[in-house]
Amino acid sequence: MQHEVFISYHRNSSAELVEHIVAALESHGIKCWYAPRDVDSSYAGDIVKAINTCKVFLLVMNEQSSHSAHVLNEIDCAFNRFHQHESIRLLPFRTDNREISDDIRYYLGRIHFLDGTEPPEEDRINALVSRISYWIQSSEWNNNAQPVVQVQSIHSTTLVHNTNFVGRASELNEIYRLLHSDNNKLFLCGTGGIGKSELARQYGLKFQNEYRTILWFTYNSTLEDMIITDQFLLIHGLENEKQDLTTPQARETYYYKKLNYLKEHCDKRTLLIIDNFDAEDERTQELLEGPYSVIFTTRISREKDGYQELSIHPMDNPEDLIALFQKFYKRPLQSGDDMILLQIFDKIARHTYGIELLARQMQASRMSPASMLDFFNGKETPASRRSHIVMEHILNIMTDLFHLGSLTEEKLSILKNMALLPVEGIETETFFDLTELDDFMLIDELIDSSFIQYNYITDVISLHPLIVNTIQKNDPDFVDDCQIYIQNLTRQLSSFTHLKSTEKRTLLSLAEAYYLKWCSPSRSFDIPFMEHLAEAYAEYFIRDKSIAIMKRLLTLNPKPLKASWYHYYISNQLRCLEQYDGLSSEAALSLSLLKDLPDSLEKKQQLSRSYSMMGWAKYHTDDFEQAFSYFEHSLHLRKETLSDDNVLIAWAYFNSASVLTKMKETEKAIQYYEEAIRRFLRINEIGICVPAYICIAEAYLDLNDCTKATNALEQAFTYEYEYYGEENCRKYWLYDIKSKILEKQGKNDEAAEYRRWSEEEYKKYIQSRET
Repeated sequence: MQHEVFISYHRNSSAELVEHIVAALESHGIKCWYAPRDVDSSYAGDIVKAINTCKVFLLVMNEQSSHSAHVLNEIDCAFNRFHQHESIRLLPFRTDNREISDDIRYYLGRIHFLDGTEPPEEDRINALVSRISYWIQSSEWNNNAQPVVQVQSIHSTTLVHNTNFVGRASELNEIYRLLHSDNNKLFLCGTGGIGKSELARQYGLKFQNEYRTILWFTYNSTLEDMIITDQFLLIHGLENEKQDLTTPQARETYYYKKLNYLKEHCDKRTLLIIDNFDAEDERTQELLEGPYSVIFTTRISREKDGYQELSIHPMDNPEDLIALFQKFYKRPLQSGDDMILLQIFDKIARHTYGIELLARQMQASRMSPASMLDFFNGKETPASRRSHIVMEHILNIMTDLFHLGSLTEEKLSILKNMALLPVEGIETETFFDLTELDDFMLIDELIDSSFIQYNYITDVISLHPLIVNTIQKNDPDFVDDCQIYIQNLTRQLSSFTHLKSTEKRTLLSLAEAYYLKWCSPSRSFDIPFMEHLAEAYAEYFIRDKSIAIMKRLLTLNPKPLKASWYHYYISNQLRCLEQYDGLSSEAALSLSLLKDLPDSLEKKQQLSRSYSMMGWAKYHTDDFEQAFSYFEHSLHLRKETLSDDNVLIAWAYFNSASVLTKMKETEKAIQYYEEAIRRFLRINEIGICVPAYICIAEAYLDLNDCTKATNALEQAFTYEYEYYGEENCRKYWLYDIKSKILEKQGKNDEAAEYRRWSEEEYKKYIQSRET
């Protein structure tokens, strides 16, 4: 079989790619010639002979081929044929974005390149096959036979079947429905690599009998250039070589000549597919005025401009996701691998091309799904090094795919801040406030260009995990540029007590996402963030995490005063967890660190804290007199060094009241509790009033005053629900006190019911702490 395509390339840099191109072309019956495979005897002579008899001269062009003497010789041979108007088409297929050499520019500067830089590679090869098939199908290879303008015709692009395509049945049917409505123009919008191009191709294949002509265009520069070039739109009688294209005016005239031909000779049964339309083009509206059907694939949302749009999202059918993975991963899956793979897919937000890349690299590295999941979960295993190599390769490709380098500094800054968010995202206004943006315009533009994922119903914005990884790869220190966000997060954590329950959950989600993945004590602004997060965890009863952060801060060798505060805080959380041995040791450490420090206001304030913890340590060993002494010392220091409305003074009264109750000085204890509550309410610390009111209720029970005990318990109920909300309300201790009051009143049946409820609620509380 006579070859039709000669392939010129730089062997060391492009051999593998050329093999893929040849396989794709020859699977469609297009015979190729390339060295060294097809050399018979004389290397140079066979090359010249092959160029002189080919129909298409395909140049696989990159930086290396641009400077190759052998490639330049081959181009010279082909260009001589082209210059003499012989039947040959020159097709430069550009695979990188490096500057081309002057020698190449001399020969090919006025020839439209086909872009091969945009991943995935398979889509670009399919576009290449379609273009060459289109040319060969037109059978216009004899320049001696001059075509007659009156018999103009357009031949359909040959759409290449992709055997790796799975799923998307609902999207294909929706595209059909939309294109057959009153508006037969449609934009397929979604992030890079999500599968828009393949979906458009599959639509053309599935419904090709609905159309007389299907034309595939790859948008590279402008719509005008796209329409002008014969690579995408070859109208017999209006070929490029018969036109004057030397001036902008001449090019514009020719553009309108071809566009008007489309408008006059095509109807809705002609389908134009314009791929990678990721720009604002002044010719858009006039192209859309024709009667033909049009599909654009784009990352830029145009729905707000009034155009019909279908958003393309990640596939959500587990069977389709597994099937896509297995198209490229040929190793047998073991029992349970399906569930592991679905967890992996969630790590990359089920990104279509990301799954393909992952499968290819895992196949090449002979990695199991379990090993890859270990890597995503941060678990070091013998396969970790291979996992790192797999992700490094994927991120190299994603860097090109997402085009982050094309963004302004302001937009890139927004993406960097969003990289710190939890995967589920954040409400737009919350992000706006935390980052102190001037307006929403830049966020809206990033949403429109598919960099930011946006839920119109919940007003939540999020960032694709692969974009996050790409940002980190391009700039490992990007967190340094996000200080405003972290400082505002820290400021809100410092006011955690005063937030509503839903606000607390949101804030903890944001703070935890940053802490677990990005926080580093080496950054000065992360130290106060960690301190306030520890306090917020304690406030939300997640005391183990609070303790872990404080212990991490202690590893930084802080100054004695700060270290004393950390030990004090740990001891306080251990007290709440009823781990009294740890409480005693941590309280003693906190106090001992202050012994040799010179007197100062700060030392006295920290002494007051350390004394309070020593008081609790003695309290839990039943040494109540020593406990009361420590508490009174603490109260005295706090009143001396703090403003009268400081919450720590209120707590000091509460602590002393607690031990007075144990010492059976009940009336004095009630006075201290009431003073604590008066101070708590004065500064709106209503949540802290709950334990004080419960303690007062128990004290009145000791005095056999059920009326006052009931009144105190009702106040505790009110503040507990208001402050902690239904989900975190500690009903068990409220019900316990209620049962004691009822029992004191002789209402034993009701008391038993409340005791049962208290036990049930306590079990729920313990279970929630364990999870």
